[in-house]
Amino acid sequence: MEKYELGLKKKSFSLYFNGGEIWCEHLDSLYDQKELLKKKFKQDLIHIEKPSSSSYVVVIMDDSNVNSDCLDWILTEFCQLKKQLRKVAFVGLNAQMKRYMKKKSENTNFLMICMDDLEQAKEWLVKKQ
Repeated sequence: MEKYELGLKKKSFSLYFNGGEIWCEHLDSLYDQKELLKKKFKQDLIHIEKPSSSSYVVVIMDDSNVNSDCLDWILTEFCQLKKQLRKVAFVGLNAQMKRYMKKKSENTNFLMICMDDLEQAKEWLVKKQ
């Protein structure tokens, strides 16, 4: 079994956490398989866009080697949703991609952050402003 197949088998899901609901988008362990990452994400967008889905999203990207083009594509897809997202947290990006996303966060219609710790990201997502 190829190592990226483990990433394909990980299901994205809705999680109740500290009185809120978070969509956990699993795009991790896909390594250099950018086309498979895009395909998986496109399939999950159907669930994210449902009115009953959470407006808080954590995108888990550990062990997925993404570049700025791939992240731009993900952000474009999020911005084009018919449903308005409130907060998006990216977990597992390298330092270079975190800096890139920090610059890109100024041009989104939702709050966005990059973190290393999934638990901290979940706390940030459901934290009342």
